[in-house]
Amino acid sequence: MSFPDLAEPVRLCGRPGFQRALLEALGRFLQADTSGVLQYSRYAVPHYFIHDNVPDQEISAYLAGAYRFDPFFRHWRETGQTGLLSLASLAKASDRIRESLESYVASFQPRTGMADEIALICPKIGGHADNYFFLRQEPFTEMELALLSTLFPTLHALHKRNQELVLAQLEDGAGQETGFPDADAFLIEDSRGKPAFADASWSTMAGQDLAVSEAVETARRAPGTPVSAGQAQVLCEPLDEEFALAPGGRITFLIRRPAAEASLDLETALQQLFRERLTERETAICGLILRGQPTVTVAETLGISAGTVKNHRKRIYRKLDITTERELFLMLLQHIGSPPD
Repeated sequence: MSFPDLAEPVRLCGRPGFQRALLEALGRFLQADTSGVLQYSRYAVPHYFIHDNVPDQEISAYLAGAYRFDPFFRHWRETGQTGLLSLASLAKASDRIRESLESYVASFQPRTGMADEIALICPKIGGHADNYFFLRQEPFTEMELALLSTLFPTLHALHKRNQELVLAQLEDGAGQETGFPDADAFLIEDSRGKPAFADASWSTMAGQDLAVSEAVETARRAPGTPVSAGQAQVLCEPLDEEFALAPGGRITFLIRRPAAEASLDLETALQQLFRERLTERETAICGLILRGQPTVTVAETLGISAGTVKNHRKRIYRKLDITTERELFLMLLQHIGSPPD
């Protein structure tokens, strides 16, 4: 098996189009059916950079709350581990990660029509990571995973070099590609605290909002710790001596995306959603329905007849004022996407 052709991403390193070129090179190698690039954040809802072949309804569902079941996101947030992750490797992780994995594989992944998924997670400054994800209708092979694992240090170095080059070329007020979501503002300062670059919205947000200005000062005194500023988060992080634009300086982010809620397993979410509306048996049936189990399998799992399951389903739908499994799924998404009480 030959290695992916990385000629185009190498050519575009530090220039617009790098991430797409890298994604496409790896996607061709893997013969992926669906792929994209997500930015993970420890403090905010994930952000899609590239999602050309991801259906809009999947993106909406993910950002509405399904990310809370994403085992790759949970694993990265809780362990900080980057590199190649697969569904098979997550099955060997901690109990909490396995709970997220089971919920994700049972309830969400089947709706994509895909059988397997892998993630190449590359670390990024500011408490972020970029996830190059690939889904396929056929499982990925051990040989493919082994080759990507061997190749990851090279991919990571290439990704890191691209970020360094992009940021090193920035000039104050320049409207260049930064590699961060448009909703996030950021400021780069040199080792003396002199601004080296501020994106277009930084001065408006940080200079004219007293709460944000105070949060920025607090964040600078505690690098790496997010500070709330209303609906936003402020994070300050030191830059190393090799950072060309501001050696030994610092970068401060104003993250204006919604805060990421805690990860969930399906059973917990259903208990929260239906604790005052359905019985324990009805809630259990909802869980099996959302896992795509047909009536006969639900009956076998619970030790009841198929007719009884059908009666329970009718009663559940009547109580919830819905008529389809899709509406039940949307209720779940609406619940997990809502702020906690």
